[in-house]
Amino acid sequence: MLDVHRLRIYVFVARLGSFTRAAAMLHMTQPTVSQQVAALESELGIHLIDRNTRKMRLTASGEVLFAYGERLLKLADEALIAVRNEAGLTKQLLKLGVGHTLATYILPGLLSRYRTEHADYRVRLVVGNTGELLSQLSAGEIDIALVGSPAEHPDVETKAFMHDQLVVIVSPQDEWASYESVRIEQISTRVLLTREPGSALYKTVSRLFGEDRLMSVETILLGETEAIKRSVELGLGVALIQKIAIEREVQQGTLRTIALKGVDNARTYLIAVRKRYSPNDAATAFIDLLPLQGT
Repeated sequence: MLDVHRLRIYVFVARLGSFTRAAAMLHMTQPTVSQQVAALESELGIHLIDRNTRKMRLTASGEVLFAYGERLLKLADEALIAVRNEAGLTKQLLKLGVGHTLATYILPGLLSRYRTEHADYRVRLVVGNTGELLSQLSAGEIDIALVGSPAEHPDVETKAFMHDQLVVIVSPQDEWASYESVRIEQISTRVLLTREPGSALYKTVSRLFGEDRLMSVETILLGETEAIKRSVELGLGVALIQKIAIEREVQQGTLRTIALKGVDNARTYLIAVRKRYSPNDAATAFIDLLPLQGT
């Protein structure tokens, strides 16, 4: 019989393409994750992962198990939710995923309102980048996610709840500090700081520059918006960043903003749910707090 615990670990490894990242997501050590995948391979009598390549790659059998594993785990999670719903155990629990930027600048106010209006509901919070959250949403590990656009996944549907703009930020001592606007072509001449691949911000920056062109720009990738802001304050380069993320620094005079000219600099924040998802009471109450808009 297939071990569901080991299968879940394997699916995380296959989905994330990394033993280390899977271990972090599962709150396990990397050796334990490797041992559990090896035990699953031994149980099945086949190799699931090709370990002879520099980049982790699934074997043909591994690809097949990954596809079935995603479906099996989703069904198992749905069964657990259904049983608990029948017993009245999950109606008051919200499993919420939130992107890094929204978790820092928008979520505190939303959670404060939520707890005030629905004190009996509990929240289990996961913070990650857009790609990670959409995968967890598809797998049934979270109920809803608040993410930046673009956010695309075949099992997920989205609706806008907030709009923002991207702006260029520089330090007050930067040569551009007095500029009112710049074009993408000008940014290509500077060191650019941005978020890591998988984040919605990175996808937006890639779209604005073009993937090939972005690869030719001197770029520093950082995992947190706060790290980007601190680096720009120290004069390490320029950044494209969400306007909601730099209000405090602009007021304090530690950063300058410059309009981005000649491109679509709009940012949209989305609520994402699984297709055909029926929210429980706790999720419905949270969704009702959001000012949903047309996409």
